[in-house]
Amino acid sequence: MAEKKVTFEFAHVGINAQSPEEGALMKDFFTDVFGYHDYREIPASYFTYDNKMELMKKMGKGTMGHLGFFVNDMPAAIEYLEGKGYALDYDTAKYEEDGKTIKLIFLKDEINGFRIHITVKKAPFFAEEK
Repeated sequence: MAEKKVTFEFAHVGINAQSPEEGALMKDFFTDVFGYHDYREIPASYFTYDNKMELMKKMGKGTMGHLGFFVNDMPAAIEYLEGKGYALDYDTAKYEEDGKTIKLIFLKDEINGFRIHITVKKAPFFAEEK
C-alpha cells in the first residue's frame, strides 16, 4: 500500500498585540483602512472574514506572531516533521473530542520570530468564506 503524501496549505498569519488595547487598535485600523468587517471572534483573537489573518487580542505564541498551516493528515504530518528533525510542542496540542486525536499543534522553535502550527481544516480553526 502506498504511503499517503502529506500536504501543507497556508491557513493564516496570526499577528500579536502587545496588550488588549493594542489589539483593539489593530482591529480598528484593519477595519478603517483596509475595509475588513464581519470578524469571526474567538476568545483569543479576531479572524478576518477571509480567514487569512488572525488579529490577536494580546500576545500570543511567537515573538511576532504565528503562521498556521492546514494538513491533510495530522498523524502523518507530525511523523513527517519529526522525521525531518523539527520538534513539536506537545504542551500546545489541542485535541478532538475523543481527547486523543490531535487537531492543532505548534512546532517548538520560532522561525524569524514566528511560531508555526499545523491544524486540521475544520471549525473552529477554519470557516468557509462568505
